[in-house]
Amino acid sequence: MSTRPLLFLALLLVGTPCAAQALRVFYIEKPPYYHSVEGEPTGFLLERSRTIFAAAGIAVQFESRPAKRILMEVADPQASFCSIGWFKTAKRAQLAWFSQPIHRDEPMQVLTRSTLQGQLREVRQIEQLLNSPLRLGLVDGFSYGAIDQRLAQQPARQRITAPPLQIVMMLLNERIDYTLVDSRELPYLIGEADLSQGRLSQLSLADMPPGQLRYLMCGKGLQKNQRAAINRAIQQLELKPD
Repeated sequence: MSTRPLLFLALLLVGTPCAAQALRVFYIEKPPYYHSVEGEPTGFLLERSRTIFAAAGIAVQFESRPAKRILMEVADPQASFCSIGWFKTAKRAQLAWFSQPIHRDEPMQVLTRSTLQGQLREVRQIEQLLNSPLRLGLVDGFSYGAIDQRLAQQPARQRITAPPLQIVMMLLNERIDYTLVDSRELPYLIGEADLSQGRLSQLSLADMPPGQLRYLMCGKGLQKNQRAAINRAIQQLELKPD
C-alpha cells in the first residue's frame, strides 16, 4: 500500500487550526470577575475574555492559578500565556504585554469591623486612615492601583499570600483592622464566609482614586499576530471599560 495518501493526510492535519495548541489563559479566584464553579471557569470578566479570544480566532484553555505564581511565570521572556483582568503597572509593563483595557473597576472601599465604626467616624481621607494606628491588611501579589506606592510606605500593614476571603477572615478574627476591597466583590466574599454583613462596615473616602482599568496580561512570547488579533477584537466588539 502506498504511503503517499497517509503523508498527504499528515501534512494536511499539521496545517489545520485544530492541530494548533490552545492558548493557556490563567485566572485567579476572584468572584464575580473570574472563578471556578464545580471545576468550571466562569465569571463576567472571564466570559468577556472568552468572547474576545473567540472574535480574535484564538482557541483557549482556561486554568485557575494563584496571582503570585502568574506574576513569577510571566517574567520569563519566552512565556506565551495570557491572564485575565490585571492592572497595568510600570513594573508589570516591563515584564509582560498588555492588551487594550477590557474593564474599569469601581473605586476601592474600606472594609472594617462594625465595632470600629466609632473610631472611623471622622475619617474622610486616605491619609487620615493610613496615619491612624489601625492595622491594614493587603493581599500579596495584588495591585491596588494608584495608591500602591503610598501603601508600600505604610508600616502598620500585613501582606498575606492568600485569596481576598482570607483577608476578610483575618479582619473578623481581629488580626487586622481594615482592608481595601472592590465593592462588586464584597457580596461574594460575605457569602463564601457565611457572614452576616452586620459584622462588617464599608467606608467610602472622598479622595479614593477612580477605579483602575483591567487588561489581558500576556507573556512577551505571545506572537505578534495574536497580540494584534486580540486588540482588534476588543475594538471591534466595542468593549468600553465600564
